[in-house]
Amino acid sequence: MMINTDLGPLDFQVITIVLDGDATNDDVKRIMESVKADVYVVMNASAAPRDVDMLYYLYFALRSKADGSAFAKDPNMEALALSQCTLQISEAIEKASPLGHNVITIAALSRERVEIHLGGDRLIGSATRLRSNDCSRQTVLLKLMDKY
Repeated sequence: MMINTDLGPLDFQVITIVLDGDATNDDVKRIMESVKADVYVVMNASAAPRDVDMLYYLYFALRSKADGSAFAKDPNMEALALSQCTLQISEAIEKASPLGHNVITIAALSRERVEIHLGGDRLIGSATRLRSNDCSRQTVLLKLMDKY
């Protein structure tokens, strides 16, 4: 989906894949290498927020990097942390890790066209309805306000 923002037009995609078995390090590496975007996250589907929230977190990470206010060096890590309602990257990685899960969500945002080239994995569109924890945009904003 294309959206217009103050950064210009951005392409946004969210897809969920179902692997035959639980994801290994090699699976996660292959999935991450298949994504071409300015900012993206790969996480277990039960940790993925709603699509509109994911768009917000990816956009916020991209914008904060552009204006120099990012709290993480890597916008992908910032977006992952925001998606898990934390400013601690290690905590976000632990909560959202796709390792050991067979349903994985990928969200990507880019100034150019987002490209996700997956081989034989089954795509099921967005499955963020599977989320097991609650992380609202309000919660993230309050955490960021406390930080600054």
